[in-house]
Amino acid sequence: MGRLLAGGVRELVSLRGRHWKAQGVEIEQLSDDEVIERLLADPLSLRRPILWQGERLLLGFSAETYRQLR
Repeated sequence: MGRLLAGGVRELVSLRGRHWKAQGVEIEQLSDDEVIERLLADPLSLRRPILWQGERLLLGFSAETYRQLR
């Protein structure tokens, strides 16, 4: 899945979400492995929804993007 994310695993993190903010850490200070460990420990920090469509991975809700998928 990592190769589908242009910005790497950091794209999976809901940075504005309260669960991530409660961790009190700047994502830039973490390695990819540390980001993944934190997401595994607190899956509510994941951006949702996650839609995997063939070679595309869509993160977060966008009504316009979802309309284009029809």
